Amino acid sequence: MKTSVSVKLQTGFFERTDFELKIMAEGLTFKPVAEDNDKFTIPAGNIREIIFIEKQLKMVVQTKEITDAYFANESDWLDSMKAIKETLGIKIICELN
Repeated sequence: MKTSVSVKLQTGFFERTDFELKIMAEGLTFKPVAEDNDKFTIPAGNIREIIFIEKQLKMVVQTKEITDAYFANESDWLDSMKAIKETLGIKIICELN
């Protein structure tokens, strides 16, 4: 099971930026691939729920704000869903095709 995958975060209306997602017991850490963005962590205690949307290979992290992450392939999408459930044990909603 992967605990680190590449994702694209929605950083603007028509803009997506490459990040590395690390799944840890403390939360989700997003490290930018390019140096022009800052690394940030969403603490596990701040996450209300996570929605995985199969049709778009998308993960929506809901805190006080919303973070949209897009996966390059279904394997990373599935591995991340399993890792988050096992590592963080938080509520996950999954929309399947």
